[in-house]
Amino acid sequence: MVGALKKMFKKAFWLPYEEGDVYPTAAKAREVISGYCKESGWTCRFTSDEEVIINGVPYEIYRGHQIGSRGNYGIKCRVK
Repeated sequence: MVGALKKMFKKAFWLPYEEGDVYPTAAKAREVISGYCKESGWTCRFTSDEEVIINGVPYEIYRGHQIGSRGNYGIKCRVK
């Protein structure tokens, strides 16, 4: 839980995404973010395919390559 709190207060954080070799669709990103927030005890509300509000803070949703991951895809939430 402490690690989850640390992630929430950072300007940006990567979320666990199991199928790293497949580009995450908007629907898959919403599923992963919703599950992660629920598991962490956070509230989330999606305002578009590219934005989510987590505990009242707007985040931009990035779906793409993780830097240093040798081509794996990931899901990143970054404070707007």
